[in-house]
Amino acid sequence: MQFNVEDIDCFNLIQKTKPKSLTFGRALYTFEHQQQHYWLKTQAGNINQSYEAGFLNELAFYQQFVDPHHPSDFLLPFQMIAHLKSGEGQQESGRPALILSHAESLLGDCSGMSLNEIKKTLLKVLDVVDQLHQFGWIHADLKREHFVEYQQRVCLIDFEQVQKINSPIKLYSLTATPRYMAPELFHAAEKNVQTDIYAVGIIFYEWLTGQRLTAENYQDWAYLHCQQLSIELPEHFTPLKNLLSGMLAKQKERRFTNIYTVKQCLLTENVQ
Repeated sequence: MQFNVEDIDCFNLIQKTKPKSLTFGRALYTFEHQQQHYWLKTQAGNINQSYEAGFLNELAFYQQFVDPHHPSDFLLPFQMIAHLKSGEGQQESGRPALILSHAESLLGDCSGMSLNEIKKTLLKVLDVVDQLHQFGWIHADLKREHFVEYQQRVCLIDFEQVQKINSPIKLYSLTATPRYMAPELFHAAEKNVQTDIYAVGIIFYEWLTGQRLTAENYQDWAYLHCQQLSIELPEHFTPLKNLLSGMLAKQKERRFTNIYTVKQCLLTENVQ
């Protein structure tokens, strides 16, 4: 991917930013070039400190993978532009931008899949999270839509809250999404590998059941995760209950400690 600033200025950028994000200075566009679809993401400065910190954190994460010799199979093809010129849809000049290739969602409807197909998909998800962890990072805000498939590769996206494992550095006002938060996070614990595992457990659970967890507010989410959550799977998915129980244990001492142990459980379960 080798776009230049002049290219971007000439593309037909289609606004895809959510209204709330737009008010905080975020801009997200799609565009097409040579029959390929791409996403362009940028952030205005001096509007919302949290949004700006997240975007700059993501750019810093991608920067380490600019070297083509640095393995990054879990990333989509990307390009960073240091100073985006003013043009279609742009309110100011000089802001940095991130361009990503378009990819399809990995975790679509699973109702027609066999247990063996489910197992293979779960392993793909675990492998890509494991790659990130092996590089010394946690995603820290995993959601179902962050797992995509590009040219038969599973990739992760949205690294605004990514942080080094056991990093003592606190990022400004960055929080997880309550739907996917491990119980200890509601008690101000630090994010770590196990909080990523819990988030993936919630993703798996919602995907397998075809239903999204619901809560009215932050307090209700805390009650759900810390006390109320009970794993109930459709009968044909019951062989996966031990897996989910280990990922979604309320006490982190009973939760899987790393992705390797999660994969071992999945591989040793009687899933056919």
